[in-house]
Amino acid sequence: MDQTVEHIRREYGEDDRGNERWIEADPVDVENCSVQPLDSVEYLTAAADQTVSRWQFFGPPGMGLAHTDLIKVGEDKYEVDGKPSVARSVAPFLSHTTAILKEYTG
Repeated sequence: MDQTVEHIRREYGEDDRGNERWIEADPVDVENCSVQPLDSVEYLTAAADQTVSRWQFFGPPGMGLAHTDLIKVGEDKYEVDGKPSVARSVAPFLSHTTAILKEYTG
């Protein structure tokens, strides 16, 4: 758990022009994280080529990660896929937040 990531909270709301869209809060640095690769799928169509990659995320238990949030690692931004959870342990230093992240390219 040696990575520092940026946690970006998102909520659906209106922008300054009255359009409904995702509104991103300012990023917050979160230390003691790890983002590990899982799998990827490539979709090839006549309209466009797209790759969807999935990643396993581990972070501190109190970070408050929600299913609508984003995690940024360097220049790469990932969406939380599904509901994050907090894995509890009898040893407090083993408790952590876990989630699946996904990234779209193409």
